[in-house]
Amino acid sequence: MLNTGLRRGVAALVVTGAFALVACSGGGAVATAVPPTPVPSLVAAAATEAPEATAIPAPTATPEPTATAEPMATVEPTATPEPTATPEPTPTLEPTPTPTPMPATRIDEFGFTLGLNRGAYPQTLRGSTTNQGMTQLEYSGVNVILSWVPVNGVTPQGLVSGTFDLLQQNQPDLTLETVSEGDLKIGLEEGIVLGFRTIDSGGKVIGGGLIGAWECLDTATSFSMTATGDDAAVVQLRFDRLVDNFSCDGG
Repeated sequence: MLNTGLRRGVAALVVTGAFALVACSGGGAVATAVPPTPVPSLVAAAATEAPEATAIPAPTATPEPTATAEPMATVEPTATPEPTATPEPTPTLEPTPTPTPMPATRIDEFGFTLGLNRGAYPQTLRGSTTNQGMTQLEYSGVNVILSWVPVNGVTPQGLVSGTFDLLQQNQPDLTLETVSEGDLKIGLEEGIVLGFRTIDSGGKVIGGGLIGAWECLDTATSFSMTATGDDAAVVQLRFDRLVDNFSCDGG
């Protein structure tokens, strides 16, 4: 708002201007005094108080945008595995026990008779018949094999030679050396017998054996008997006893 001194100065300036305008128009009529016309704009401006300055509100702080949480990934349900079938346990097969050969007093079911002393345990090859077969004996520390085949041109000499060669082939690390050869008497039948010894790679004698062969003409059957062991004297004893207890007649 304008103060009082300023308003008075403005009014005096307006009156002085009016008098000057009358003097310049000349004589004659007396100039009518023109009342001072207030300057509306200035007066109004002077009269109007300047509006109080409106306080500009402090800008409201814009809140920081709240971070939007990332949506949680949807966890796919884990597929339940199919139950694995538990295999049935394989039953453990009990090993078939090997039958222990029982001591026998004689063999007479194949058309001949062989008497046995105590301590002999025979095992006859499965499938043996009166025409052809084999029996193995464990006889007090001596291994004995008795075999029989149809005669059909087979000779005692051929049986002895073939058996000796077979023994040598089955023991390539050993050497079989002939030490004796002679005749063999089986009841009324005659045959031959071959004695040999077994030598290892170092030249040491580690055993020996006897091979005998004969024929039973009534049954047209040829027989061979092989006895082997570590002690030559024991082998000779067991062989002689078996030959003495053999008969071409069965039963």
